[in-house]
Amino acid sequence: MILLQCIKINYSMVENRKRLVANFMSLGFQQGITILFPLLIFPYLLRILGISGFGVFTLIQTGIMYFDLLIAFGFGLTATKRIATAKDDLATQKKIIAGVYIIQLLLFITSLIGILVCSLFIPYLQQNIMLLLLAALYLLGNLLFPDWYFRGIQQMKNCTLVTLISKLISFVLIIVLVRQPTDITNAFFALAAGNVLAGITGFFLLQHKVKLSFKLPEKTFVAALFEESSYVFASIILAPFYSSVNIFILQFFASPLMVGSYSIAQKIYNAATMLTGVVNNSFFPHLSQQYAASVADYKKSVQKLLVLIGSAFFILAAVQFFGAALIIQILVGNNTGEDISYAITILRIISFALLFSPFVSFFFQQMIIQGQQKAAIKNIVAAVVINLVTAVILSYWYGGIGIAINVCLVTVLICFLNAASVNKKIGLLQGN
Repeated sequence: MILLQCIKINYSMVENRKRLVANFMSLGFQQGITILFPLLIFPYLLRILGISGFGVFTLIQTGIMYFDLLIAFGFGLTATKRIATAKDDLATQKKIIAGVYIIQLLLFITSLIGILVCSLFIPYLQQNIMLLLLAALYLLGNLLFPDWYFRGIQQMKNCTLVTLISKLISFVLIIVLVRQPTDITNAFFALAAGNVLAGITGFFLLQHKVKLSFKLPEKTFVAALFEESSYVFASIILAPFYSSVNIFILQFFASPLMVGSYSIAQKIYNAATMLTGVVNNSFFPHLSQQYAASVADYKKSVQKLLVLIGSAFFILAAVQFFGAALIIQILVGNNTGEDISYAITILRIISFALLFSPFVSFFFQQMIIQGQQKAAIKNIVAAVVINLVTAVILSYWYGGIGIAINVCLVTVLICFLNAASVNKKIGLLQGN
């Protein structure tokens, strides 16, 4: 009997490892597709639409992204966590799915009203009502696509395949339909078509998996789900105010060359930190399940992951620091005639932030798992306020280098605030 139990435990551990590796690879591939797609289509659109047309395209797309963020509403974490902890409870899963879709549908309607209101103040949208309809279709596709569910059950392979096919369809449609500067509407149609296809396919995969019913969950359950996600949504909305806002502050105190140099270094740094999302999203469902089953096992897993992530990003930071000149030379090229030494210096300074930045999001996700959403918002608000003060002071005195130093200081601050919150809950720094 004991031997059988040991065999079952070992088999379960092997299966968990296989699932984690498969999810890591699927998410990594999906992230690669997400990064590669704009790199392929943007140069083409810029050449065909022209600078003015591409500017309009980017402006509207940026606006859509904000509405998309509203509809997502943090369910990528909260719904994933709930699905992961209810993996063997189909009735609870159906309730979660219904609750998420009800909230997202209401947010979609709110977004649609917001888009229509925007059209009252943006002359271009008034003249191009078709763009509004395509924006709504794009958002509808994201609403339907239940990536949070498949992350929760740790089966991301199908989602990755759907994402690949939808991006390929959008890419082909853009090449075929966008032929002249006036084809902005066609460009949005191509994006919306791929997104809607992905959404419908993902929804049917979900239906096949759980056999959805039309039974509505209790109002109290939906309200609790909304409240839980609202804290995560607020945290996600606030996060750019201690990172992306820095370049806008720098413009008041530095030359265009300094701003451009900092922008280059920031984009390289942001690309490196995107790897964190793959790691975090791969382990998040597994850690959610562990926390619900055994805090001691969860704590051991977190401690192991801290060593793994720390080692990987130490190497990445070292590569970025010592290879800064080569990296920027490759990106900028030899024909610009502009001095790149300033960008190299900034990138080397920001490399120190790379030692701590992966832990900011990692500890944030652990706070969500542990039900510390309110503490997460407090930490981010503190970082935002401090960043606004220190960014102004340091950029005034030291320009781009000052902002780079500020990035390092604020990253360390939010990292330690989140780490302290996690440690307070489970005693992470204490022995097992």
